[in-house]
Amino acid sequence: MTDRLSIIPRYDRTIVRVSRPYAAAFVWVILSLLLTVRSEAQVQDAGLTDPPAEVSEEAGRLVYDVRIEGNETIPEAVILQKIQSQPQRPVTERQLREDKRSLLNTRWFFDVQERIDKTPNGYVLIFEVKERPIVQRVQYVGNKKIKLKHLEAWTGLKAGSPFDYVANQEAVRRIEQEYKDKGYYFVEVKLVKGGKPGDREVIFRITEGPKVQVKERNFTGNVFWSDGSLRKNLVSKEAFLFWGGHYNPDTMPADIEALKAYYRGVGYFDVEVTGEPRFSEDKSDVELLYTIKEGMRYTVRSISYEGNEVVQTSRLKTDSKQEIGQKFNSWMLSKDVQRMLGYYGEMGHYFASVNPVPHFTETPGVVDLIFEIDEDRPRYIRDISVNYGGDSPHTKHTVVLDRIQVQPGDLADPRKIRRGKSRLAGSGLFEPGIVFEPVPVDPEQTSFASVAGTFRGQSADGLDDWTQTFLQAVEVSADETVRRGTIGDYSELWDSPSTQSAQRPATEETEQFSEQIPDTRPTPHVVPAQSAIQTSNTAAVTAAKQQSSTGLAAPAVQPAHFLNSEEQDLTTALQIVSRSDAASAAENSVLPTEPRVVPFRTADPGLLFAVSEEAPVFRAQSPQNSGDTDVEAPTREDQMINESPFRNQFRAIPPGWVDINVNATEGRTGRLMFGAGVNSNSGLVGNFVWDESNFDLFRPPTTFADILEGRAWRGGGQRFRAEAAPGNMVSRYALTWTDPYFMYTDYSLSVGGFYFNRFYSEWTEDRVGGRVSVGRQFSPEWSGALALRLEDIEMRNLRAPVPSVVLPWVGHNFLSTGRISVTHDTRDSAMLPTEGHYFDVGYEQAFNEFNYPKVDTEFRQYFTLHSRPDGSGSQVLTLAGALGWAGDDTPVFERYFAGGFQSFRGFRFRGVTPRDATGFSLGGTFQALGTVEYRLPLTADDMISAVAFSDFGTVDDEVTLSEFRATAGFGLRLTIPQMGPVPLAFDFAFPITTQPADREQIFSFYVGINR
Repeated sequence: MTDRLSIIPRYDRTIVRVSRPYAAAFVWVILSLLLTVRSEAQVQDAGLTDPPAEVSEEAGRLVYDVRIEGNETIPEAVILQKIQSQPQRPVTERQLREDKRSLLNTRWFFDVQERIDKTPNGYVLIFEVKERPIVQRVQYVGNKKIKLKHLEAWTGLKAGSPFDYVANQEAVRRIEQEYKDKGYYFVEVKLVKGGKPGDREVIFRITEGPKVQVKERNFTGNVFWSDGSLRKNLVSKEAFLFWGGHYNPDTMPADIEALKAYYRGVGYFDVEVTGEPRFSEDKSDVELLYTIKEGMRYTVRSISYEGNEVVQTSRLKTDSKQEIGQKFNSWMLSKDVQRMLGYYGEMGHYFASVNPVPHFTETPGVVDLIFEIDEDRPRYIRDISVNYGGDSPHTKHTVVLDRIQVQPGDLADPRKIRRGKSRLAGSGLFEPGIVFEPVPVDPEQTSFASVAGTFRGQSADGLDDWTQTFLQAVEVSADETVRRGTIGDYSELWDSPSTQSAQRPATEETEQFSEQIPDTRPTPHVVPAQSAIQTSNTAAVTAAKQQSSTGLAAPAVQPAHFLNSEEQDLTTALQIVSRSDAASAAENSVLPTEPRVVPFRTADPGLLFAVSEEAPVFRAQSPQNSGDTDVEAPTREDQMINESPFRNQFRAIPPGWVDINVNATEGRTGRLMFGAGVNSNSGLVGNFVWDESNFDLFRPPTTFADILEGRAWRGGGQRFRAEAAPGNMVSRYALTWTDPYFMYTDYSLSVGGFYFNRFYSEWTEDRVGGRVSVGRQFSPEWSGALALRLEDIEMRNLRAPVPSVVLPWVGHNFLSTGRISVTHDTRDSAMLPTEGHYFDVGYEQAFNEFNYPKVDTEFRQYFTLHSRPDGSGSQVLTLAGALGWAGDDTPVFERYFAGGFQSFRGFRFRGVTPRDATGFSLGGTFQALGTVEYRLPLTADDMISAVAFSDFGTVDDEVTLSEFRATAGFGLRLTIPQMGPVPLAFDFAFPITTQPADREQIFSFYVGINR
C-alpha cells in the first residue's frame, strides 16, 4: 500500500509517433524474440525432461484415474497428496511437469517418470517412482547435556526418513556447531554409521566435553584506557554466576579489531593488539588476555579544507572541537563533521559529504588533517512516498506524513529529515528497521509545472511586481505545452527518477553558467539552448530576455518552504494537487475544485549559496534591520536578482531534487503493562496500564471482521491510555485520549478524566475531574499549551483541631481553571541529560467557585564539565530552580508544599510549608526552590553514578526569603535497563538551615519497575 506527496502531478502518458513500416518490423522482431525465449524456457527446467511423446499426445484429455507404481515403503495415498493431478480432470503438460517436480522435491525418490495408459474405462495417469533407501534407525550416543528432541530437531533425521549419506555427514557439522553455540567448545561428533551408501542405520557418537565460560577478560600494556573502558568495546562477554559468557573463539579477532579502532580513535595509529585464551585445567573456564602496545599518540599539526566553495573556510573553522596542536580525537572530529554538514543541510545540500583524512608526516607522532568536502548541489524535496509492509496494514498514511515534518517543496535539510525518521522510530507505531530512503533526482531529469492558477483564494490581478514577474517567468510557450503536456503535466522522465550519485562533475552547461556570472556581482544570465534544465529554467531565461531592456532579472521558480518561517517572507502561494486530481483535471481540462494550497516563500540566497566576504548576507533579515548603518538598502531590481536560485558568485549549479521513500511495518502498538514502585514520598504503588499508541477515535467497527482483524479503533496515530495505580498512600485512575496532530495540523489535542486519592498527614483528599489541553510545537525547542481543568475535590478525615482558615474547604469543592504555558527544551536526553536546558513558565487562572491567579516557572540547566575522550563518562553539573506565586484566595489543596526526593531532599514529603500553632500544614502562596547537583559516573558503562547535591529555598505565605532552608548530601544512581529507563535513586541529605516546624528526613529513595 503506497501513498505519495508530490509537489506537482506526474505526466502519465507519452505519445510516440512511428512510421508504419518501421513499426511493423519492430513488432515482428519482438514477437520472434518472445516465442524463442518461451520455447527455450519450456525445455530448460531444473533437470526435468519433457514428457514422453505419447504423454504429450494424450495431454489435455480427461483422465479416469491417477496411480502410483514402484513404491515399496511409502503409501500411495501419501504420495498422491504431493501432486495436483486429480481423476476426472484434464491433464496438461505443465501440470505433469509441476507434479514431477513436487515428487522429486520430497527427496523420497531417485527418479520419477510419467505415462498415460488407455483402458476400457478411460485414460489413466501413472507415475513410476524409484524410492530412495529408508533410514531404519537413528541413534545418538553420549549426549548428556542436550536432550534427544533437540538433536532430532537439529538433524531432521528419524526412522523412516529417506537415507542420504551426504546429509548425514552434514548433520555431524550441524550438531558440532549447535553445541559450540551453547558453550561446548571442545565437543566432538563422529558418524559411526550412516556415512556410506550401503548403510541403513545412522549412529552419532558425541563427546560433549565441558561447557566453557569466559570468567575474566584482562588486559596488559594499556595505559591510556582503563580496563573498564576497554571491556565495554569487546564482543566477548563474561559469565554472570552460571549464566551467559559462552566462549566463542570467533569473537576474539573481532575484539582485537574493536580495540584497535578504539585506540586509533584517539590518535594511537600504531597500536598493536594480540589476544590469547587461557583455559583452566578442566577446560571449563577461560581467561581472555589481550596484550596491548599503545605506541605514540599523534598530534594534529595543521588543518585544511578542500572542495568548499559554497561555505567559506572561516565559517567551517567556527567552533571547531579538533584544533591545531591537540591530540587527534575522532569523537571531536565527528562533532566537527556534523557541524559542517549542518551548514550544508541548512542550504539543502543533502548529499554533501565531509571526510576528515589524516595525512602522516615524516615527523613521528605528527599528522596533518585535511577535510575533503563534496558540496553537492542545493536540493528540494519532490515526492514523499509511504509504503506499509504486511498483508493488511490499517495505519493511515497521514500518520507518517504528520511526523516527518517535511513536505514537498521544502529544502532537503538532512537534519530535519533525520529528525523525522527519529520521530517515526520513537513513536512506537512501527517495527524497528524503518527504511527512510532519499533518492537523488537531478534537474536534468525533472521539470517544473506551469503555475497559472489561483494564489490562496485571490487572482493574479493587483499582485506586486515580484509576483507579476514570477508569473511571467513560469509561462511556457505553445511549443513547450505540446512537448510537455498541458497545465499540470510534466516530463515522463519524472516517472523513472535516476538513482545515480549526486556528486556530479561539472559539465559544459555548468561551465557556461559560470562564465556568464561576473566576479563583482551577479547579473541576469542566459541559459544555453542545450541546457538540460527543464521547464522552469527555460521559462526563467525567456522572462529574463523579456526584461533585459530594464535590467530586471526574472526569478526562477522556487519550491515552497514550510518550516523556519522566521527566515522567510510569505509572498504568495502555489497550487499543489495530488496525482489523481491532476489526471482527472487533464481529462476534463479543468483543475480540481478544491486544490491543496501550500504557502510559497522566496528563498533567502544565504540558504542556497555562499557569498563573498565583501557582500555578507544576513539570514532572516534585510540589511536595514541588520544593525549595520553603512549597508546601502538594495533596490527592487537588486533584490530580485539576489533572490534567484542561480545567484552564486562561485559557480552556477541548478538545484536538484530528492524523493523520500518511507517503508515501514506496523508494530504492536497495544501494550498491557504491569509495574510497581516504592518511594519515600508515596509509599508502595502498583501500576496497570493498557496503552494503544495507534488509536483512531473515528474508526468504529462496521463489521465483526473489523474487530477480529484489529482494524476497529486503530490506525489514526492517536493515543489511548487507561491506567490504574493503586497504592497504600496514593491511588490514581485515569483515561486519556491524545491526538498529537489534530485534524492533520501541528496542534495536539488531549482529553482525559481521572480519579485521585491521597492520604495526607492532615486530611484525605479525593479528586474527580477532567482536563482538556491544546498544544503546539513551534520548533524543535519551543512549544506551548492551553489547558482547561475541571475537578471536584473533597477534603475529608481532617485531623483535629481543624484550623479556621481550612474549614471553608472541608467537603466538596468545584475547581475550574485555565492555564497557558510555554516551554523551551534543549536537553540532549529527557532521562539523564548532559547538556542543554529546560525552561517552563505557566500562568493559571481559577474562575467560578474560586478566583485566584497562579504563576509557576521551572528552570534546569545542564553542563558537562568533563568526559572521557570517547564522549562517555560525562560529569554533569545541574543547576535547577522553581519559582511560584499564587493569589491569597488560593485554597489549601492548591497551595505550595515542598519536601521529598523530587523537590527538597532532607525533609519529609510536604515537610516544608507554613503551619499553624498546632502544626497543621496550611501550604504557602510563594515558593522559591533551588538545586545544585554534580553527577559522577563510577563505572565505564555509566550504569552507576554518584551524586553530590545541595537543595535550598523556602515556602511561605508571602513573598519573602526570611525562612530560608538549605541541605547538602550525596546519593547513588543505578540504571538497570530491565527495570525501565528511570534510574533508581538513593539519596542522603543533611539539613543545614531549618525552621522549627519543619519535618526532617535524612534518607529518600525511588525504586520502580515496569514490564
